Amino acid sequence: MKKRYLFTTVLMFIVGTLLAQQVKLNSKITVSVHSVNEDVNRSIFIQFPKDYGKVNKRYPLIVLFDAQDQTLYDYTSSAIDRLTWTNDIPEAIFVGIVQNDRSKELNFERYETSSLQFLNFIKNDLINYLSNNYFLNGYYTLIGHSLGGQFATNAMLTYPETFKSVISVSGALNYEEKEKWFRSKVVTKLNYYLSTRPDSVFAKQKYYFSTGDEGFQDSGFKLGALTADSLFVKYKPNSKNWHFDYLKGFNHMTTPLISIPSGLIFVFQDWHFSETLAMDVLMYEKIDPIVAMQKQLDNIKKMYGTEIALPYNAYSQFENFYFVKGELEKASILANKLIKLYPNDDDSYATMADILEKKGDVKGAIKYLKDAQSKSNLAKYADRILRLNSETSTQFRP
Repeated sequence: MKKRYLFTTVLMFIVGTLLAQQVKLNSKITVSVHSVNEDVNRSIFIQFPKDYGKVNKRYPLIVLFDAQDQTLYDYTSSAIDRLTWTNDIPEAIFVGIVQNDRSKELNFERYETSSLQFLNFIKNDLINYLSNNYFLNGYYTLIGHSLGGQFATNAMLTYPETFKSVISVSGALNYEEKEKWFRSKVVTKLNYYLSTRPDSVFAKQKYYFSTGDEGFQDSGFKLGALTADSLFVKYKPNSKNWHFDYLKGFNHMTTPLISIPSGLIFVFQDWHFSETLAMDVLMYEKIDPIVAMQKQLDNIKKMYGTEIALPYNAYSQFENFYFVKGELEKASILANKLIKLYPNDDDSYATMADILEKKGDVKGAIKYLKDAQSKSNLAKYADRILRLNSETSTQFRP
């Protein structure tokens, strides 16, 4: 039986994940997806969580434009990896789109027709391909820098029921006056969108945007971001579903360093199991762990419109909380959830074996230990199985 402790603080909940192996995204694969309207093939990078295919859950999708920019792609991948490890965001499938002609694809202001064709590729061809081949849960986040930020914002305004979550980093919402083709199309659409969209519908939207104030590009682009901020303040002043970061001292190339992790944390803030809630559960015992988890899951479903599993350590540490207190039926509920979510994890089965052994169900404990051993292909459970078999034999000895 593994050692069990009753935590009198939430320290282990907060940093418990640091004691486990860091979640690492798999190396990317490259696929080619055909765009029907454009009649071109597009290169797509796809990265999966480390345990993808070994667990029983579906994942949010995070899409990055301009994946041909290796530093931008690698930084976003690392940010997702780190924030997953710290349980600030859920595990997700990460996709990078290589632009064939980024100006004509991303610049809605100048190339409206070709930009909308590219948008329909994402909404129809790409999402259909990914949904048919991978375990998605239907929640999509778009990340765009510069023209990508302009494009992602327009995607949300054009198809708000599909693209509910957008991170726009130094979005190109404004240009110099000499650019005569610029007509503030996206800002105009944003004004109409915010002024006509009911709060009850907007409540499920997540929009993060940022700008710097240094350098040639952001010194011009900041006007568009500040205008967008004024519109959000005007129409949705009390909403928690938008956030603007004005990054003074940052330029166009450095804003992603702050904005990508900040945007991801903002988007998934309603998924995150906060330290305050963990304290109420483990330290102050203000709320029953199962009740707290169910409330969190219900809120996730309400805010994101789909199910997103809580992190492993939430289930395991709350199960341990019940186990040490002797509330074995409740511990069994969470152990069963662990087995369902992580059917290839030997610790999930060993956890259930602990509970059954404490209940006095030795045969049941042996069964789950054998299951654990079969998942790990290790002999670490052999001695315990042997001991329990010996105890069973002694019980039935005349």
